[in-house]
Amino acid sequence: MQTKIFKRSSFLPVLSLAMVFTALLTGCKKEEPTYPLPVLSIDGNAEAELKPGATVSVVLTVNGGGGAKAIRVKRGGGFLEEVPVDENAVSFTYNTQKVPDDLGEGEELSYGFSLVNKNNVESPEVSFLVTGALYDKITVGSEALFDVAIPTDGIVNSGSAIKLVKGRKYHISKSLTFAPGAKLEVEEGVMVYVKADRENPIEIEIQGEAAILGTASAPVVFTSSRALTPNTPAAPGDWTWFRLSGSGNTSNSGKINYLRLEYAGERAFRLTEVGEATEIDYVQVYKASGEGVMITNGNARLKHIVATDCEGGSFRLGNQYSGYMQFLISVNSAYYAENDDFSIREEASPVISNLTVLGAGQDISNTHGMRIRATAAPKIYNAIIAEFPRRGVRGTDDISITDMSGAAVFAHSYVFAVNTDPYRDLAVAFAGTFDAVTGERLTNPFNNNVTKRLGSTFEVASIPGIGVGDFVPDAETPGEFNPSSVHAFFSAAAYAGAVNGSNGDWTKGWVKNPDGSIR
Repeated sequence: MQTKIFKRSSFLPVLSLAMVFTALLTGCKKEEPTYPLPVLSIDGNAEAELKPGATVSVVLTVNGGGGAKAIRVKRGGGFLEEVPVDENAVSFTYNTQKVPDDLGEGEELSYGFSLVNKNNVESPEVSFLVTGALYDKITVGSEALFDVAIPTDGIVNSGSAIKLVKGRKYHISKSLTFAPGAKLEVEEGVMVYVKADRENPIEIEIQGEAAILGTASAPVVFTSSRALTPNTPAAPGDWTWFRLSGSGNTSNSGKINYLRLEYAGERAFRLTEVGEATEIDYVQVYKASGEGVMITNGNARLKHIVATDCEGGSFRLGNQYSGYMQFLISVNSAYYAENDDFSIREEASPVISNLTVLGAGQDISNTHGMRIRATAAPKIYNAIIAEFPRRGVRGTDDISITDMSGAAVFAHSYVFAVNTDPYRDLAVAFAGTFDAVTGERLTNPFNNNVTKRLGSTFEVASIPGIGVGDFVPDAETPGEFNPSSVHAFFSAAAYAGAVNGSNGDWTKGWVKNPDGSIR
């Protein structure tokens, strides 16, 4: 068998040609140069308030060093899209997306942008924030306000809501009613300017649910639009009322915390048929043209309520209202009319503790402190009534006063700085009994501050520091009666009045003084 022998020299030319071909191909492939780290920034504001359906428009400054490739876009933290850009681009306007239709008032939607170059190197991400804004802006005075869109008939129907978000100021241009099942939601610090209209004063009524969520440092405020127009300043009666309308004792109208109502009209803070499940805590009515707080029927429970310079009287409780109330303040700086500043009438039977009612002084015209009338049967503890010309506490009609277990009770309280009749008519029984000759007190079944009867008036003990416009005593004034023994709703507060010394002054930071300054 013959064996073929291949010579090495014959194979070399073939191998050399292959190597040359490969080298030629390699030499023809152009390598991508290395570009500098890409840089991307936002030209202008990094946030926008936009309506649902509006285009999201973001101007970006691009620096890709000649190697820009694409803008990478994220939304809500997740990848959305990648948009090509010219390699030498210096600016790019992103406007391919619209605000989702379901973005609510104040809801936030974040976008992230980065620049990718031809080396597939990505720049640091820059952020852009879209916040939902459902309402157009208008200018009142020099202030830009969001003008709340109100249905043609003024009714927000069941299942719908209006939300007003913190950091914004709003304008309400006509009366607004929230039907049962509808909701008004207001976040802390929101200012609401109600259009001043004396011929057709605006009313706000909530038959559904309220969620007023102010804080001591950032209360929710409803005030007159004229607060923004110095040439036509705000005045009592610029609008009518803020009203909760429940459906009886078991109903729940929501939650109200730290709300101030300014320059409203008759019955500025109005409750009717509101049930005990409703939470109402820290409310001030400031300069109303009528009654400040009016409650009828229901059994709503309220704490920390202030009425300041209300021209028709501070509190009026009537019909069959039977709720609990604690830490109430009524203060007036001037004479407005012949008012009973705190009136309890019809068949009302509230239980009230830690109340301070201050008139504008003993030398002013005819105003009165508290009047209990008709067949009302309140139980009142730890009250202070002072600085009135006459009638500190008065009982008339068919009220029944017997003892601490009776229908009507006014006990562990102070009535002083009242020129004539600190206790009047049937309410004289709250002062106890006296020796007909010496005037010395014989009995004091209600533990009030009367020490002696002097003809038609009384000798009484007072509390230092309490005076016109001043509801904070000079020192803590511990008392005998703790209202928490009556019901779990009541906070432990064994002292007379709404505030127990300056360290316990819960009005600081959110309540207005009569001169308009914040306490």
